[in-house]
Amino acid sequence: MSAVLESAVTERAWGVVLACFLTAVFAWGFGFYAHGIYLVELRKVHGWSTSLISALVTGHYVVGALLLPWIGEAIGRFGSRAVFLAGLAILAISFGLLPVVQNPWQLAAILAVAAIGWNATSVAPIAATVGQWFERKRGLALNLALSGATVAGLAVAPLMLWGIEEAGFGITLPVMLGCGVAIAGGAVLAFVRRGPVPVASRARGQSRWAPLRSPGFWTVAGPFALVLAAQVGLLTHLVPLIADPDFRPAGDVAPSLALVITSATALVGRVGMGLVIDRLDPRRVSAGSFLLQVGAIAGLMVAATPLEVYLACGIYGLSVGNNITLAPLIIQREFEAGAFAATVAASTAVAQLAYAFGPGLLGILRDASGGYGLPLACCVAFNVAATALVFGRRSSPS
Repeated sequence: MSAVLESAVTERAWGVVLACFLTAVFAWGFGFYAHGIYLVELRKVHGWSTSLISALVTGHYVVGALLLPWIGEAIGRFGSRAVFLAGLAILAISFGLLPVVQNPWQLAAILAVAAIGWNATSVAPIAATVGQWFERKRGLALNLALSGATVAGLAVAPLMLWGIEEAGFGITLPVMLGCGVAIAGGAVLAFVRRGPVPVASRARGQSRWAPLRSPGFWTVAGPFALVLAAQVGLLTHLVPLIADPDFRPAGDVAPSLALVITSATALVGRVGMGLVIDRLDPRRVSAGSFLLQVGAIAGLMVAATPLEVYLACGIYGLSVGNNITLAPLIIQREFEAGAFAATVAASTAVAQLAYAFGPGLLGILRDASGGYGLPLACCVAFNVAATALVFGRRSSPS
């Protein structure tokens, strides 16, 4: 898209970024960061094990990963506005039923349905929507839109923890869902339209999984699958980890404050990176991001005071948002423009299929070892392996 065309649609384009930002706040607030809160509340009420609930969360992400290749096609056929609105409604209704579940099979059914809404409002549709409006400044626009994911951890999760203390889980969750869907849905209705750059359609006879046949694709999808498996697992277990009596260092660590610090530094890291990423090599930035988390996890493992825990959470957070954004930016540079939406969807699906097992794996390791030392060591290993893989053979832009 020429600079003149981009200038002509600037007002509408930034309105789309705002709507995507608010959609991300809702999606990550209730569909990502809150899973750790759901785990604690359901375990408290029903006595279900950490590994059982974590395994059901894993199933939620697996179902979603298998649905992702259809998201780009749905946006091309129905438009981003319809996809976002449907996703928001599905998430609100499904998660709104969590306080009344009585059996594990009911939780499994709710999470399976919620997977549809999560994938209609997360990375792939947001990247495809922003891609319809930006080309030269796509890195900045995508970082700003996905900053909503970071703000979700900063605002939604701590507010939910406070609300649960004051009014209980059964009241807080439906009220917050109602307010959230009204705000995000209103922004989508007001701003989201089809952009001047169309979403590429899949060629006749071409598999939805065609990008997987490219070796260069795996040097993007592979490392991010590993690092996001560790990241999603750790963030899902952050509240249970801090609440674990065996973990607590000298003095009490407030889970809500740890979440706020992690999310605040994630916002700083994401916005700061957005200002310069269009001029940097995203693969080198990715490697640095992965290694920064290694240091933070190591710090968390040896923390002896609440201050050290908060410091480790702050350092870890600097990379959280960027690890979501960097894969689409590598794809933008190394794959042809017409394949952007399909390749991002395939990469996100692979990553989600991998990180689906993050919460379950860490839950199983925690229950088997009796603590969080082994799960944290597993996260370190995943990040180190991802750092080596991200320097693999690059794809040449067509």
